[in-house]
Amino acid sequence: MPVKKLLTLFCILALATLACSITVDLGTSPSITPTYTPAGIGQISTMVAQTLQALTQEALSATPLNTPTPPATPTPTNTALPPTLSVSVATNCYAGPSTHYGFVITIYPGITVAVIGKDIADNYWIIEVPNYPGTICWLSGQYASVNGETSNLSAPATPAVSIYTLDEPTNLRVASCTSQPFWGTPGPWGHNGARWTVVIRWRNMDDEQTGVRVYRDGYLIGRLGGHATSYSDTFFHHDWHDDVTYGVQAVNSYAVSSIVTIEVDHCN
Repeated sequence: MPVKKLLTLFCILALATLACSITVDLGTSPSITPTYTPAGIGQISTMVAQTLQALTQEALSATPLNTPTPPATPTPTNTALPPTLSVSVATNCYAGPSTHYGFVITIYPGITVAVIGKDIADNYWIIEVPNYPGTICWLSGQYASVNGETSNLSAPATPAVSIYTLDEPTNLRVASCTSQPFWGTPGPWGHNGARWTVVIRWRNMDDEQTGVRVYRDGYLIGRLGGHATSYSDTFFHHDWHDDVTYGVQAVNSYAVSSIVTIEVDHCN
């Protein structure tokens, strides 16, 4: 109960008690001056004071309601970004840290590649060849810009042994290319184009190879066994696409060759 209400109640009780202690002459007894008992008033005052003191102490010592603690704001953490690389000038990538190793691919401005290692002594970055699964090469840092965290990249004192030890195929050429116009493009694209059939041929140069990988525009599209020397590829070519790039690579269970490429810019 609020302190103000209790105080009012006690004041009423005090006044009632005081009234009870006063004697009034109603004319049936000798004239007596009304009196009051001082001791009664003192007791009432003491009782009220003690009650007020007790109520005050109780109010001061009352435990406040638990205030909900706002949830802690998580501290943002800086997650290191994986390193990537781009070049300002078209740069050839090789099977090792010099141009004496086999050529793998050319990295052009505007292409971003993943960096997996660094060779500080020779100023080369080891990168993943874009769209060629399991293929890496060494790219000169002369025209390269690297973004992301590189402190955890391996930095071998000597260049790692390259897996590009097989001789690459030679004489890669387009044997034929035919196209058939197609309206009402299959699939969800809704554009016209043509159905291309491209046949490529090459010459194998390594007796230890056990297979050949074939790529189109950087994507693996064929795995051939033994010493296969040709591949036929049929696909839908959109009107707005330009040339198509094919790649051929010799492989065995422990090594590969560099990738030989050729561009097809039109079909008859």
